[in-house]
Amino acid sequence: MNTHYNPLRSVFLMRTAGLLRKELVQIRRDRSLFGLLIVAPLLQLLVLGFAITTDVREVKLAVRDFDRSMQSREYVRALSASDYFKTTYVTAATVDDARLLVSGRAGLVLVIPRGFAASLERMETASVQVLVDGADVNSAIQGLNYLQRATRLFSSRGIRLVEEDIGRRTGTGLPTVSAECRAWFNPGLMSRFYMVPGLIGVLLMITTMVVNSMALVKEREQGTMEQLIVTPLRPAEIILGKLLPFVVIGFIEVTLLLIGIKLIFNVPLRGSVLTLYAFSGMFLMTTLGLGLFVSTVVRTQQQAMMFAMFFVMMPFMLLSGFIFPVENMPLVIQPLAHMIPLKYYLTAVRGLYLKGNGWFELWPSAAALLAWGTVILTISVLKFRKRLD
Repeated sequence: MNTHYNPLRSVFLMRTAGLLRKELVQIRRDRSLFGLLIVAPLLQLLVLGFAITTDVREVKLAVRDFDRSMQSREYVRALSASDYFKTTYVTAATVDDARLLVSGRAGLVLVIPRGFAASLERMETASVQVLVDGADVNSAIQGLNYLQRATRLFSSRGIRLVEEDIGRRTGTGLPTVSAECRAWFNPGLMSRFYMVPGLIGVLLMITTMVVNSMALVKEREQGTMEQLIVTPLRPAEIILGKLLPFVVIGFIEVTLLLIGIKLIFNVPLRGSVLTLYAFSGMFLMTTLGLGLFVSTVVRTQQQAMMFAMFFVMMPFMLLSGFIFPVENMPLVIQPLAHMIPLKYYLTAVRGLYLKGNGWFELWPSAAALLAWGTVILTISVLKFRKRLD
């Protein structure tokens, strides 16, 4: 057994541990910073988890029924039976359809023409007119999809009644095709199950990258960084002492977010918790490296905040697939999206939450995260060390 004692390694660990304790005590005493690192992410999870959703509910549907028949009323009742529409009848001729859409009183205007019931009784196709507010593209597309789906259900019921009548008279039935659909991994097709796990990456990036860069710049502004430089501490020990507290805080934050996502939003984690922590550790290499890099190119905390928000946060959120799928982006933009580390972390987190993926499915994301984290952290450490020297 090799029991060789290395005094240099022991001194290195003692100095780094001492600086780590000093940083943690300093963070604990700074109530504003402690709240920003621990309390703010939980509040942001609560607010953003409910606010960021692509589901559209209670679309305002204005109905002009010029037919006023039993069939038209049944059709409107079928639309209102779903949870997607908030239906109101419009009878005043003084209010035109354009004003309904412009004022926001309606997102969709359904016009049922005269002869609607007569066309159905003659076994002909009955047409209706739908006007949609295209200013809100997502709501417009979702509203039209909901209306078309409800219309197909209404039509299928009418076809079924005709088939039953023909079957009673002829003793036979008409052949039909039935498609039974089942959504895997997210049976309810709820956007919350897709968006909320992605908030782990966004909030982890905010607290570790932005706050880390601002804390390092604050040290330089107050002159405490110069005091550390004149101590016997080596640059590597200073860097480790500055970054390790945020590693600890990052894992604490991940733990709190996992608990909040389960208790508040009831989103189950189907994969391994240890795998998620492993990916979080690789992602922390990137965020801390970026925070360290930002602190070397700015001089004030305001500059650090502006630089991090405009040059890192906005591109990461818009190009990582957090809101918009990368596959839907223009082909020219997609190579840039593949250079965003957050993209690979979101792929891993959503795969763990929704599909229960393991390392076999997630190893490409792990390799990309590890590569990006190593490169960014190495460049940032070298640049920061040069400034210390």
